[in-house]
Amino acid sequence: MIERACRTPWRRLCLLLPLVLVTAGAAAAQEAAVPDPYEPVRRDPIGTRLINLPTPYTVGDRRLEVLFTHRFQQTVQDGDERDLWGLDGGSDVGIGLAWGVTPHLDLALFRSSFQENFELSAKYLILEQAPRVPVTVGVRAGADIVRRREVEDANRPFVQLLLTRRLAPGVSLVLAPSWVRDTPRLREVFNLPVGITFPVGKHLIELEWIPANRDLDESVDGWHVALSREVGNHVFEIVAGNSRATTVDQYLGGDFAGGFERGDVRLGFNLVRDFDF
Repeated sequence: MIERACRTPWRRLCLLLPLVLVTAGAAAAQEAAVPDPYEPVRRDPIGTRLINLPTPYTVGDRRLEVLFTHRFQQTVQDGDERDLWGLDGGSDVGIGLAWGVTPHLDLALFRSSFQENFELSAKYLILEQAPRVPVTVGVRAGADIVRRREVEDANRPFVQLLLTRRLAPGVSLVLAPSWVRDTPRLREVFNLPVGITFPVGKHLIELEWIPANRDLDESVDGWHVALSREVGNHVFEIVAGNSRATTVDQYLGGDFAGGFERGDVRLGFNLVRDFDF
């Protein structure tokens, strides 16, 4: 086709055509080789929730996430091999659903059997870490509604700023500056929960720490550690920690209404399953 076109009066221009095509192809290849500085970095499989703390990440557009939490009430220290170190005792069970309205917006409902506590929330993913974006940023707001009749401050709104920095493959730092209007013994509570993950083989070790609140002498540091594994659309976590709290109003003040001590060790697990629609 080029040879036929070169027989026309536009012969000189036609002879330049191959050079133009080669130059344009080289420029396109060079542009494709330069990474987009705002392309998000590859995520680690920490999901929308670490152990109890939320992460900035959302479920995804038109996806449904189902969450089950289980926290045994008896401590390992109070049990022995006859009752499997507390596994035969009672437990607090949580069931939650989260729906991805858009790629950046989630709506969620979680219900804990402890004090019949319902947690309603919305989460928005603002920024995602990239070569020129140092952290992933999200915001979460909602309310915990306690249905037990003897609880006076039954409606407890909260706001959380969610920050995650992926330091290396499998190594992520999570910060969740949070405010809640009421906890079991405090009002107008602010705290800075911290989480970190690191890889061990195909698993992730997840650590959480929620500092004791200085406004209450009886407030206790909350801590949890989990062994997490992603299999398909499932995430399974085996959890150990001192507190059974799983909702913002119960863990943020270090004054969980069920009572706990810094050195307590209780077992539990989280199970997360995502569905695409």
